[in-house]
Amino acid sequence: MAKYQSRLDKRSKKNTNKMLNIMIAVVLLLIVVVGGTIVFGGGGEKVTTDEAKNTETKDANSSDKGTKEKDNSVSMDEKDDSKDKADNEQNEEEKKKEDEQKQDESSDDNQDRVSLDGEDDSKLEVKESTEPNVKKTMVHPDWKPIGTEQTGEHVSSYDEGTADWQEKIKATSYATGIPEANMTVWWMEGNGGPQKSMATVTAKDTQTPYRVYLQWVDGKGWQPTKVQELKENDKD
Repeated sequence: MAKYQSRLDKRSKKNTNKMLNIMIAVVLLLIVVVGGTIVFGGGGEKVTTDEAKNTETKDANSSDKGTKEKDNSVSMDEKDDSKDKADNEQNEEEKKKEDEQKQDESSDDNQDRVSLDGEDDSKLEVKESTEPNVKKTMVHPDWKPIGTEQTGEHVSSYDEGTADWQEKIKATSYATGIPEANMTVWWMEGNGGPQKSMATVTAKDTQTPYRVYLQWVDGKGWQPTKVQELKENDKD
């Protein structure tokens, strides 16, 4: 009986150990499963978070880069506009100077000679003068009377608006080449006889003073005989 009991004890003890081993194995398996879940699950979340952060950083960098490129583009456009504006202003200034220079040269040419309406300028005789206020004297051999609408005995008139006055102005314009609309008449007077007159005029754009000597030709009108370029306007 004691021997049989011993076997039961052994058998019971063996079963108990087997149960303990199974329980220990289950516990270890649970530990492994839970630990693996924690480890791999947390890592996945971390990876996802890191990826999100990297994506946000990349987007931010791309945005900053785009903004910088846009700013740089705007800055370059502003620089180009400023440069173009400066170049245009410089070109306009240079053109203005060239126009002024051409105008000055043209004025100098006009001072050197009197332009004639329908006459050959090469025949114009120009002489330097020794008179106090006379720069040069000019005479053209082809000057002719300008014609007249007056009839009967000629009487020289110095009243503005009369036919004789208007014909004097016309002859003065013909001799100097200054259009009547651009001519200022400073003085009109007799010159030693009833059929001789003398006019002091300037062009409005150059202000160069001229004295024009006129001679009446019966039936043909006033004819220029001499033009003097003055140093200064003595009738101003």
